[in-house]
Amino acid sequence: MSVLWQRVRAWRGSMPGGSVGIRLAVMAMIDAVGTGAFLAVSVPFITRSVGLSEGSLGLGLTLSAAIALGTAIPIGILADRIGPKKVLVGVSLWRCACFVVYPFVQNLWQFLTVVCLLGLVDKAAAPMEQALVGQATATDDRVRVVAILRSLRNVGFTVGALLGGIGLLIDSRAGYSAILLVNAASFAVLATLAARLPVLSAPAKSLRRRFSVSVLRDGSFLSFTGINAVLTMHMTLLSIGIPLWIVGHTAVSSALISPLVAVNTVLAVALQVRASRDTDTIAGAARALVRAGICLAVCCLLLVAAPKLPVVLAVGVLLLAMVALTGGELFQSAGGWGGSYLLAVPGEEGVYLSVFWLGVAVQQIAAPVLVSVVVTSGATGWAVLAALFAVCGLAAPLIGRWAQAQADSRTPADPSLAEAT
Repeated sequence: MSVLWQRVRAWRGSMPGGSVGIRLAVMAMIDAVGTGAFLAVSVPFITRSVGLSEGSLGLGLTLSAAIALGTAIPIGILADRIGPKKVLVGVSLWRCACFVVYPFVQNLWQFLTVVCLLGLVDKAAAPMEQALVGQATATDDRVRVVAILRSLRNVGFTVGALLGGIGLLIDSRAGYSAILLVNAASFAVLATLAARLPVLSAPAKSLRRRFSVSVLRDGSFLSFTGINAVLTMHMTLLSIGIPLWIVGHTAVSSALISPLVAVNTVLAVALQVRASRDTDTIAGAARALVRAGICLAVCCLLLVAAPKLPVVLAVGVLLLAMVALTGGELFQSAGGWGGSYLLAVPGEEGVYLSVFWLGVAVQQIAAPVLVSVVVTSGATGWAVLAALFAVCGLAAPLIGRWAQAQADSRTPADPSLAEAT
């Protein structure tokens, strides 16, 4: 028992952020397990238990996404006034209440009401969690902490999916409802833990100050957000692009898709922290995005080669493509986190990070259409996408220097930092 305790203490001592880092890790795991379980049963619950069509499901998710895009910036502005911790607690309690009601949905209008209510805060959680890490941990630790949290989230999603599998095996409304309530409970626990989390800094602005949206005039930050959003297309390549390419354009069995996704998950969990090294400066974050762009470009070019090869060689090339994709994912995540922290104006981190994550949200809406066009276009489409990734990655250092110059010229007396537009 004493040996186990010594190991726990050693792990605690090696965790960036110390005890606060451990609390954040626990929060990330609980959130991911609940979300993973919900994602596993969400579609069967709506289509089988509620009896709605796939079109109705798509309508609800589209409306929810549209609402989420409209509320992200106002919630970020609020976080700069009262602090991301309070906002995250409120968002978690709101989501908890929605998922308590979710099992009682009986028709289309009730479903639309619940998902639209969820949409009000759907894009607020991620930037609030990132902003909270920035307030609760030292500057030198925050990117490493976020990297560890992302690794743990991947583990948590897997555990949650297995938990959701129990509901799928039961395949009844009661089973699905139980999983939905587990997700609701996870948000209640998350709110409790977030409320008790100590912070190193608090928002200095008063609610009486006028709201600022100066981020919408910050060209360097918006450019950084844009190239990061393009590079996050690795998510859509993993979930849509590569599976469609394998099934429709290669002689490889579709059974290979699951092992390739497993390779991505294992590498992401094992290497995310390593990939985040040296991204605590603008130059370091830019270098990570350069690597991300190159890795993703290589992935696209490898995919072009796969259909022309015998099955055995094609499998090897697809494996290399997945490794390159994972490298792009790891470097994009690390560079995006580091850069978004460093480029945000002090005191306005909430709205800046909300805009940063809004870029990711827009990509998630547009990328499936773009990737489908790429797959349909064949080699030409993949080549164009490879060029896009490479250009965005190589543009990162230039944007970083632009942002650094703006930061160096910025002074506390600058009225644009304190007054509203």
